[in-house]
This record gives sequence, structure tokens and C-alpha cells, in this order.
Amino acid sequence: MKTPTLGCLIRFKNSATTLPRVLERLRAQTQPPDVILGVDTGSTDGSADLIKAAGGQVIRWDQPYHHSKVLNFGMEHLTTDLALILSSHTTLEDDDALDRMVAALEEPRTACVSLKWDTDPFYSDAIEWRELSAKGLKFGSIYSNSMGMIRRSLWESHPFDETLDTAEDYAWAIHQLDLGHISRRLALPFRYSRSGHNRDFEFAQIVFRLAQKHRLKVTWLGLRATFKAWFKALFQQDSASTLHRARLLAFCRVGLT
Repeated sequence: MKTPTLGCLIRFKNSATTLPRVLERLRAQTQPPDVILGVDTGSTDGSADLIKAAGGQVIRWDQPYHHSKVLNFGMEHLTTDLALILSSHTTLEDDDALDRMVAALEEPRTACVSLKWDTDPFYSDAIEWRELSAKGLKFGSIYSNSMGMIRRSLWESHPFDETLDTAEDYAWAIHQLDLGHISRRLALPFRYSRSGHNRDFEFAQIVFRLAQKHRLKVTWLGLRATFKAWFKALFQQDSASTLHRARLLAFCRVGLT
């Protein structure tokens, strides 16, 4: 059987403080990528030179940043069989991480595999449509474009949804499950050093819309219980109040229109 080619796609902007470690860990892999492709979204700190010095190629994105558009742009230029999509702030701490991700994709039905954000056991590590239908959608990910690997052939037939501001990875994985594929997750160590702005509302809104689109339930506290939790958190000056408020607003925006 032909060994699949492996490319790594890294989108970045002013990531000179994190890229050296990211690239070092890629070089240390027992199965390093055949190609490293960086998408420069407006760097001014020499980040592009770091990728070039590591043997990678760099292409430039000159339009306003948008997750799905930047990723699709990069995928158009990455022609390997498998694509590792990696944040410029994510380091793979195990030397055999890529070996294990590639091995997970040896099963023909597997569309994607990513590292797990947490130890939440709600979903299994090999999620199929039947499981998603039974358990519903949570406000969490079943696949991540911060540290995930996909089959490029499946991306060609269904690119990342450019109408979404975020959670394009969640939407893509759900679509693949709906087609009969599997989304796998691996419990491997990694470091993620970026702290972006709060996207709780945007993400919750997308989850409700995806549930409507695919006729799935959303597994959450529900409207009444979330309202009570929000009120309690406000009274106790608990930071969780912002999360509950975001989900209530998202429900009202999507569920009542």
C-alpha cells in the first residue's frame, strides 16, 4: 500500500516567540511532515523567515483575517494526501505524535484526527454519527484545526465553511460524520500558548445552528436552568456568568428566530 504524503499547514501572524518551539517539535517527530507550508497573514516580526529557515514554504494572505478563508487558501496550495493543520502556538510534545495521527487515519472511514483539549469523557475517541445523534452536540470540539489532521481528498469535496466566523473545524467534522465517516481523538500532550478574545457567544450560536441544520439536539443545561445558573453566578460574582449569558443570547438569536 502506498505510504500517504504528509504536509503541515501553519497559519501565522507575528508568532516569532512561539514558532521556534513549534518547528523544533515538528523536526523531532519520528515521522516529520514531508512539506511545511506557512500562511502569513500579516507578520512584521520575521516569522516567515523562521519557517523558511526550517525548510518550509510561505505564501501570503493579503485580505482581512478569516479562519476558514485562510485555511482554505492554505489547503489549496498543500497537495499532500494528509494535512496536519497546526496553530503557530501549538507544540506537539510527544515525538511520535504524528506517527500516531497518521496511524489513526489508516482506517479508511476515518476523516480526521486531533489531540484532545481535555479529559471530558462525554464523547468516545472514535465518534460516529450514531453516537452524535444519541448524545447531541456539546459546546466543545470533536475535532480541532489547532492540532488536527485531515484527508485532503475530503477537504476537496467539502472545504471549510467560509460563512462561519469560528468553529469551522467543528462544522467540518460534523459534516463528515453525517456522511458516514469517523472523527478520532488522541490523548497526547501538547502546549497551546495563545489566549484570544472571548468567542463564547459566536461558538454557542454556531452550535445551535449546526444542531438545527443536522437535526441534532444540543446537550446543555437548557434555557431555564441556564438562566438560573447565570443569575446565581452574577450574584456570586462568578466569571461563569459571562459563559451562561453568551449561551442564553445565542439561543435567543438562533432558537427564537
